[in-house]
Amino acid sequence: LLGVTVPVGPGLIRASYSTVKFKNGAPLSVAEALFGGNRDASANKLAIGYVHNLSKRTALYATVARIRIKDGQNNPGVMGATTGGTPAYLDAAKNLGWAPRTATGYDIGIRHAF
Repeated sequence: LLGVTVPVGPGLIRASYSTVKFKNGAPLSVAEALFGGNRDASANKLAIGYVHNLSKRTALYATVARIRIKDGQNNPGVMGATTGGTPAYLDAAKNLGWAPRTATGYDIGIRHAF
């Protein structure tokens, strides 16, 4: 995890980058070995946000973050992503390694300290 906070006027720009690697250690099947399969995976996340201080106790904030899974399937061991509660065709795709490999999240709000 690497992060930085830069003061800008009455607010702060914040950015962070994190990575995690999952080493399965399980042997590859013959098909995986022949066609370049990989049971290991990694996930990288980049986030950037801004906090605008309205007063000493109140601030507005907004953040956007993107996570990407590489080098393998969408493995629950990496970030716990599952397709639970989805249509059957998406569950079938997950079992073939075609689960979504990226996700983007947004966080917007107001903070007040009492």
